[in-house]
Amino acid sequence: MHTRLATAGDFGGIMNLYLATADAMVGTPHDCYWRRGGHPTPAFIKAFIHNQGMFVVEENGAIVAAVGMDHDIGHDYGDLPWLVDAPDEHVTAIHLLAVREDRRGTGIARRLLRACLDEARRRGMQSARLDATANNAPAIALYQSEGFLQVGAASVDVGLEENPRVPFVVMERPIQQTRACRSWLWNVPSSKTNVPVPFVSPPSLPTLLK
Repeated sequence: MHTRLATAGDFGGIMNLYLATADAMVGTPHDCYWRRGGHPTPAFIKAFIHNQGMFVVEENGAIVAAVGMDHDIGHDYGDLPWLVDAPDEHVTAIHLLAVREDRRGTGIARRLLRACLDEARRRGMQSARLDATANNAPAIALYQSEGFLQVGAASVDVGLEENPRVPFVVMERPIQQTRACRSWLWNVPSSKTNVPVPFVSPPSLPTLLK
């Protein structure tokens, strides 16, 4: 099992992973509201790969998990009481964490999440932010166990006729011990460089669909 940044050659395997995940979760208690022909789009995934903002887990030559990173948590969440007061270019937003159905429960999701946090720390980021559908209790429990705290909630337009608005929870974890942290300081080593290497965000979406 190998965790690494995705390359252009991984695109087909990554898209197949997201399509299979979308199909498997439709109508389940933890439906993430990803759909074929909807989110995540091929352009969205290609942008993450191009900008070196996607990690994958490869096992026996197959992509079994993936996650995206950029600076865009979404305009819907701009007024939330963030734990860290930092400009967008100093914040990592984590998106689209997916694990192949037969490999869930094996620690791969935690492995990917930690890879994102390590990379964000290496790039000098001050905070990591993410969201999850409020019904996705396993994902929320994972994020909480890795130090994320809920900072708010929102009803988000996911673009589906049968269920147009879905409740999301929004979470954050401070990465570095800085004065920007309002209420919590985590025992996480600071970057030695303190020089952020900017991600380039994928094309913006008309609605927030993480």
